[in-house]
Amino acid sequence: MKEQLVEEIVSEVYTTLGLPRDKSRITPHAQARAAVAVAIKRYFTQTPIAKSLNIERSVVSHYTSKHKSNLEHWGGYNRVYRIAEDIADKRVNDEVTQVNLSQASKQIKKLDRKIKYFKRLKEDLKFII
Repeated sequence: MKEQLVEEIVSEVYTTLGLPRDKSRITPHAQARAAVAVAIKRYFTQTPIAKSLNIERSVVSHYTSKHKSNLEHWGGYNRVYRIAEDIADKRVNDEVTQVNLSQASKQIKKLDRKIKYFKRLKEDLKFII
């Protein structure tokens, strides 16, 4: 599930930026890779990020270590990062909400079964008393 979510986030960022996913070293592509890697690093480990971006795991560490400097000095990186961060935050929060709703639904079904059980028990006890 997490690898699929990482892949979906990366794809959405590239689509939003209007960039193809390739290993080009030109600035927009390099910024997109770095920004999305750092944006989703808060939620996922380096391995699924690197796999989705088709880079080495150590490159994710490099992007993370250079992030603050990139925000301050790499023209355009700040905008790309904000886009990646917004998409990552939204998608992860949506996923968490969906999981919570699913768990709540299961809990409601379980409680409904208990209610039915106790109603039957109550009816049975009426006949005994």
